[in-house]
Amino acid sequence: MDNMKVTMNMSDGRIVVITSDKGKYNKTTYDCFFEENVKATDGKITMVSKNLDLLASEDAASVYNNVILTNDKSLLIADKVDYNFEAKKYRISMLNSYEKVKVKIIE
Repeated sequence: MDNMKVTMNMSDGRIVVITSDKGKYNKTTYDCFFEENVKATDGKITMVSKNLDLLASEDAASVYNNVILTNDKSLLIADKVDYNFEAKKYRISMLNSYEKVKVKIIE
């Protein structure tokens, strides 16, 4: 698919919009695979990357390849961010063991 867009209404009232230049959608599992110029935002937090896998079958999302997460007070740069919707927890990592996750908090 070209110019993919998904809008998710979260249980806490947030609306998350994910867009990308290309992607794939599995009609059976509802899994979405976004590629190229990926952007996900809930209006407060914005995440950009090259890839995002939204796995409805696992209630999780995986954002990878040059991930930049920003809000009005912080900046995070990583290779990969995994998010579990049920547990509401992030797992942030750099794929190269010699690099550290970069975070800048502005006060």
